[in-house]
Amino acid sequence: MTKVTVRYIFEGVTSEADNESGILFPNGKVFVAGNGELGLYEAQLTDEQGVVLVDLDKAGDEYMREDPSVLIDLMAAV
Repeated sequence: MTKVTVRYIFEGVTSEADNESGILFPNGKVFVAGNGELGLYEAQLTDEQGVVLVDLDKAGDEYMREDPSVLIDLMAAV
C-alpha cells in the first residue's frame, strides 16, 4: 500500500482543488477519505510519482457504496 495524491477527472476536466490523499492498493484500487465521505475507486497510474487518476466519467464506480464489506476484503488481501 502506498500513500498517493488522487486527481479526479469529471466531465473531461481535472481540478487541483478536488485532489485528495489516498491509499493505493496493489490491485489498482485507491481508498480515499475526503469531504466527510469514504470512497474506493479504480485508479490509473500517471507518469508523476505518487499521483493517480480516478476517471469519474469512465470508471467512476464507488465500490463501497454498493458493498461496504469490499474494504474489509481488500485489506485482508494485503
